[in-house]
Amino acid sequence: MRLRILVLPLAAAVIAGLVWHKHNQVHRRQPATANGKIARIQAPPIEAIDAENSITRLKSFLGRHSLLVVFFDGQTGADADKTLNHLKQHSAELKAADYHVIAVSSALPQQNRKTDFPPLFHLLTDPAPVWKVHRNWGSGCFDEKAGSPRQAVFHIDRAGNVTGTSEPTPLANPDQQIDELLGLSHIEE
Repeated sequence: MRLRILVLPLAAAVIAGLVWHKHNQVHRRQPATANGKIARIQAPPIEAIDAENSITRLKSFLGRHSLLVVFFDGQTGADADKTLNHLKQHSAELKAADYHVIAVSSALPQQNRKTDFPPLFHLLTDPAPVWKVHRNWGSGCFDEKAGSPRQAVFHIDRAGNVTGTSEPTPLANPDQQIDELLGLSHIEE
């Protein structure tokens, strides 16, 4: 009986310690703003056709997985994209860390079907010349003056937040920052 009385306060102390630790943990994954806080906003929606001609929505991943959103050049294809190939090389680490990759371009579904990316990669089509998804994500992945998409990579946490203030800010050094997110040592190529 005495042991039961001690277990509850001990469990409460352990839980309080874990909450305190998590709350005070320094996040090295995202750059801090001038006041030391990380500027995060809700990620814009993504709704596009995947390689199997099914609609894929960003909101179906939220709360379940952390995400890397890669906007790549649809003319050269997913197989030629440096960042997607880097992620493909580390697909075991991505799976272990419960990350999924959403890759967006103007490449047609049948072009995306010809690739051999693992199931945690979701290749989506954002048809030209509309580029609705690119435009929703702002100047980081769409040049309004030139009317053309840009290559960019974004990290979305499980809650659906992305670094940015008024619009999402792409990762400055994607391969290096991806390696940091996955706890890998980065080697410049």
